[in-house]
Amino acid sequence: MDESERGARARTRRAILDAAVSVLSDRPGAPLAEVADAAEVGRSTLHRYFPERTDLIRALALHVHALSSDAITAAEPMCGPPVPALRRVVESQLEIGPLVYFIYNDPTVLSDPELVAHMETGDEAIVEILDRVSVDRPNIPPGWARRVFWALLGAGFDAMKFDGMPRHQVADAIMTSLTEATISSPSA
Repeated sequence: MDESERGARARTRRAILDAAVSVLSDRPGAPLAEVADAAEVGRSTLHRYFPERTDLIRALALHVHALSSDAITAAEPMCGPPVPALRRVVESQLEIGPLVYFIYNDPTVLSDPELVAHMETGDEAIVEILDRVSVDRPNIPPGWARRVFWALLGAGFDAMKFDGMPRHQVADAIMTSLTEATISSPSA
């Protein structure tokens, strides 16, 4: 296979994944025909790259994980004070959209232990920020702030999608929830 064919195959695969991000963000149960139409490829082409829906979902999970990890890196979470760094990370994840939350909770993904293990990586910088700003509270178990962070993003995606809440307002609400209820010390 020559270099141009690999390039064309890579572009077609990327077009299908980008279309899947767009279509499945809005309608997670949408048929693959809608993904093919959005990618401007035929169904047979889509099936050549992803023979089954589960193949597409697995590839999409890896794609979304890479997008999320790249967004975390681009937000430079280790630069500057931790709370503004955390906000940059929140905003970077909100930019990717609700497919992040969908893909991390999809049964196809969750039924694949190797894929789940891979998907559990990439947010180490977020965990480090949360650890830097968290207060030791005996009633909050280890890892709770990380779970709250991702749950708040899921709630934020829902608020944007179903309530039409503007992204900046969602980011404000997430940061308030984190800084006033999860990671800061209670007021005396």
